[in-house]
Amino acid sequence: MRVSNIFIFLVLLVTFSSCEDKIDLDLEDGKIQLVVDGFITNDSSIQTIRLTKTAAYFSNIETPFENDAVVRVLGPNNKVFNFISDGIGNFSYNPQMSGPLDSTNFSYQLEIDYKGETYQALSVLNPIPSIDSMTYAFEEEELGAEEGYYTQFYARDFAGRKDYYWIRSFRNGTNVYEEDRTFLILSEDAAFGGDGADGFVFILPLRAAITNQEDPFKLGDTSSVELFSLNSAPYQFLDQIITNSGNDGLFATPSANYRSNILTMAGNPQEEVLGVFSLSAISKFEIVIQ
Repeated sequence: MRVSNIFIFLVLLVTFSSCEDKIDLDLEDGKIQLVVDGFITNDSSIQTIRLTKTAAYFSNIETPFENDAVVRVLGPNNKVFNFISDGIGNFSYNPQMSGPLDSTNFSYQLEIDYKGETYQALSVLNPIPSIDSMTYAFEEEELGAEEGYYTQFYARDFAGRKDYYWIRSFRNGTNVYEEDRTFLILSEDAAFGGDGADGFVFILPLRAAITNQEDPFKLGDTSSVELFSLNSAPYQFLDQIITNSGNDGLFATPSANYRSNILTMAGNPQEEVLGVFSLSAISKFEIVIQ
């Protein structure tokens, strides 16, 4: 009797599991919005603000770029830094031609003329501490970490103020986390969250994060690090990327657009333009593994 019941159960299981219907969801396409990738620095290299447009969620096409806009940044003494389109969504400014955006503690204003409206965002050029040095050491393979050379950087947070940082690491000019662009190294003062770290040397987990444990450096490699100063809004924007990259599974929350610091000219939130504007001071250092 028990064997017969098991046989009947298996027959029913196979029968119902084979009755699967393909369901095509007919979802409405959301409105097309302008997306601004506005991370620029006070460096002397060419600075670029990229404009693209949103696409349907299930679309497999490359993100469409936007050229029909005017992009400028307003600096001290009403100086206008015009960003010129290259025809494929990149609006660039050459600091070596007309001077860098390097007035520390000044609030620069991005303005974008788009479809008859003007949108704006503000970013204070906060100072950046110098990277004092870098070190490297060979480490044997262990759980979660491959054998190779591991580098660290050393810098001290400014004391007596709240600072936000973005730390980027490169091997021979390529992002060490190229295969996972959502892996971002962020810091408040000299630690995660910043509690009790004002004026300190950046803590070990931050210093060591510039090495990818799954693919550490090798002899002859150049390990370089860049330290960016941020305002609170761009910091929160990047932090949302980290949070949403792990937002999956049974208890995942619904996806939503990242909070933008781009407003109307009246200073009010708007729903037409997404993205972020950030002007950072930058500190660099590199070391050759030899």
